[in-house]
Amino acid sequence: MRRPRKFVLALFAALLGLCAAPQAAAPQAAAPRKIMSLSYSPSGVATEAQMLRGFSEATLRADLIGLVPHTAGIRTYSLANGLDKVPAIAGELGLKVSLGVGLGKDRGKNAAEIARAIKLLSDRPAAVTRVYVGNEAIIRGDLSPAQLMAYIADVRARLPMDIKLEITTAEPWHVWLKNPELGGAVDMIGAHIFPFHNGVPVADGMRDFDERYAALTKAFPGKRIIIAETGWPLAGTKNQAAVAAVSNAATFLRKFLGEAAARHYDYNIVEAYDQPWKAPEEQGAVWGVLDNSGKPKFDF
Repeated sequence: MRRPRKFVLALFAALLGLCAAPQAAAPQAAAPRKIMSLSYSPSGVATEAQMLRGFSEATLRADLIGLVPHTAGIRTYSLANGLDKVPAIAGELGLKVSLGVGLGKDRGKNAAEIARAIKLLSDRPAAVTRVYVGNEAIIRGDLSPAQLMAYIADVRARLPMDIKLEITTAEPWHVWLKNPELGGAVDMIGAHIFPFHNGVPVADGMRDFDERYAALTKAFPGKRIIIAETGWPLAGTKNQAAVAAVSNAATFLRKFLGEAAARHYDYNIVEAYDQPWKAPEEQGAVWGVLDNSGKPKFDF
């Protein structure tokens, strides 16, 4: 059908405009409103002696209240020194808990810690969703893989049969690759992946992360990979091309959180509050994304 001249000219002009218009940028993955999980140890602890003295319920509650606006859950590392109170408080506040059972070289302390865990879990705290039996016990040299697997089996066997919880342990990604037999002892792979520790600049952080994650998925086909720890230090000595700085922590975490949301990762960020009781020259003291009042140090 023949079109009027004015219609044809208008259509031609519109097509020219479309061709000249700039292409819209592909949408970036948006970071979630809340972080899925943050590592939690009490805030404001200046010395190891203070850590060993233990913590009151009021101290723990104040810390956890400060986390509620920023995270949906927490990961703990021990039940000693009053930290066995954390799951009940977290549950009241609506936080999910990945419960840490601290293990080391002292077999007596390990037995006491496992007894605390079994007692707490037997009371069925609704906040607890999974259990980490040990944290970096192999890489520290505290336990052999066989010893750690025996502890994992012990915890699993002593839980009441009607309690269904995921059980794992946590080690750096390369420890899992070196000890694949660990995969058979756990419900999922709890891996620590820190591009900072691999000495890469922050601009290459996610590329480095993706390589380590891909290596784990290849080594453990069909096994779920949990990012038990990742993050970037806010201060401290540099590691090759990796620089510890607030700006770099912000850059890495913003990118990671967006990618984690897009890829549906199950993850935990190190960490909620700084731990100044650790050696100040080490980055381990300054990974906290919140100050002691619960205010973010940067925009997630």
